[in-house]
Amino acid sequence: MTGGGAEISDVVGAPYSAWDGYIEGRNIELLPFHRIVQTWRTSEFPEEHADSTIGIELTPISTGARLTLVHRGVPDGQTSYQESGWREFYFEPMQAYFSQLKED
Repeated sequence: MTGGGAEISDVVGAPYSAWDGYIEGRNIELLPFHRIVQTWRTSEFPEEHADSTIGIELTPISTGARLTLVHRGVPDGQTSYQESGWREFYFEPMQAYFSQLKED
């Protein structure tokens, strides 16, 4: 979907990686069709910094689903992705991917 290599499991506690290992973490909570909570860190996080936490909530709406993402505990100086990274590397490819599935 994003164009980068990824490995993930549907098991709470299992590790995952994205963008060919640039991002790594573990599944904390998985509630199908509703919520995903994961630890999250990039290879650029300082080694001594704890993992951050990402929470994704899916809410049904008339045209599909609303995705709400909250990312906490990111090290200072590591938040530039908030300017456009989430949109450019995740949300836009995700929208294109699911739009294509809808058309098929």
